Amino acid sequence: MSAEPAEIEDDRDAIEWELIELVEEHGSERHALRALLHDFHVLLADADKAVSRGFLRGMFSEGARAPRDDDQAA
Repeated sequence: MSAEPAEIEDDRDAIEWELIELVEEHGSERHALRALLHDFHVLLADADKAVSRGFLRGMFSEGARAPRDDDQAA
């Protein structure tokens, strides 16, 4: 998806513009659907785990605390 929001010039809502940008990004509706299904499978696999992959990688708290210095942790 683009970094800049699309200009809404008609009665299309935000979801419609997301779909348009998704198809433009992937080149066809089939490729866009394939990318979405892949993402859903990854999310569902992560949801079945006891601990989220994002939590293990520190993505949920990234930037919320000072960087850890391993030399001082001992």
